[in-house]
Amino acid sequence: MKIKNVRLLIVLAFGVFLLVGCSNSTKSVPVQNGTSAKKSSNDTTTTTSSPKKSSTLWDNKKDSKLSSFMSQWGPTMNQSYTKYDGKHSLDTSTGIKYPDDLNKVTVNGSNASIGWSKTGKGNNEYNVVAIYNYVGTVPPLPSHITYFFAFHNGKPVALVDQTRDGNPRLVTTSNNKVKTSFASIADGKSVGNVTGSTSNNSSKQSSSSSKSSNEDVSDPKMIGVMVHQLTMPDDDIEKEPMLGVYTHNDKYWIGIGTSVSTVGYSIDGDNVHYYVRPYGSTTPTYKQERIEHTISKKKLIDKYYSTPAQKQVVQDVANRMPAIDGD
Repeated sequence: MKIKNVRLLIVLAFGVFLLVGCSNSTKSVPVQNGTSAKKSSNDTTTTTSSPKKSSTLWDNKKDSKLSSFMSQWGPTMNQSYTKYDGKHSLDTSTGIKYPDDLNKVTVNGSNASIGWSKTGKGNNEYNVVAIYNYVGTVPPLPSHITYFFAFHNGKPVALVDQTRDGNPRLVTTSNNKVKTSFASIADGKSVGNVTGSTSNNSSKQSSSSSKSSNEDVSDPKMIGVMVHQLTMPDDDIEKEPMLGVYTHNDKYWIGIGTSVSTVGYSIDGDNVHYYVRPYGSTTPTYKQERIEHTISKKKLIDKYYSTPAQKQVVQDVANRMPAIDGD
């Protein structure tokens, strides 16, 4: 009898053990239909948070991306840019040094405060994070294009200066590629293909460029477009709907109707003569005598009418111009 009781107790104890184990391994989870579902105690709940956008306006990674962009984009404009290294002053061909002389500049016509900043943050209205300078070699000299990549009210803005006399006058660049690429880099994005061509067709473009030296351009409007590109290299000529050509005093003149924007030129066989205002003159603009410079037509074509993309730009701009006005 005692043996049977012992066995019964063992069976009961084992059953209780099983019930307790099952109750610990599962728990009820309420669901929307009012019933319950079983959930294993081994299940784990993980929480994920969406990545936060960095509050850093500028850092070394973005600076490297901008440097890479400028080194690729410059050659597409037949230009080579020198970067301010953060230590040694960047010299321009007009004697201005950066960032030392930032206190001498105006920005978009105002005396806004502007200064150097490694992070894009600071007490200035424009906090400059990168400066790149190109020294031109084609007259009129001295010639330069200086880009200032800055943050204004926390937003990226690309400024440019081509001032040849007086204090530098910085303006927002009209070059859309530079403007949008800097904005993308500042936002932590990629700028994509800078040159607009791939390695597969680069050899074809090279071949096209080598052939272009034998191509002649005689249309005065097309030559005028190239002269405009030569003398105003930062101007986005595709965004100049008022650009036109007229003749006066046996010369062609290309511009948008203002004295400052207008450049004179004449075609003399294989050469093109162009006429620009003197550098550093204190004479009123309307009294200034323009200085004559000469470039071979071949060199002009090689520089601005070599690749299919360059040809398309020159042709499109020339085609949308009105007929040439005479005296």
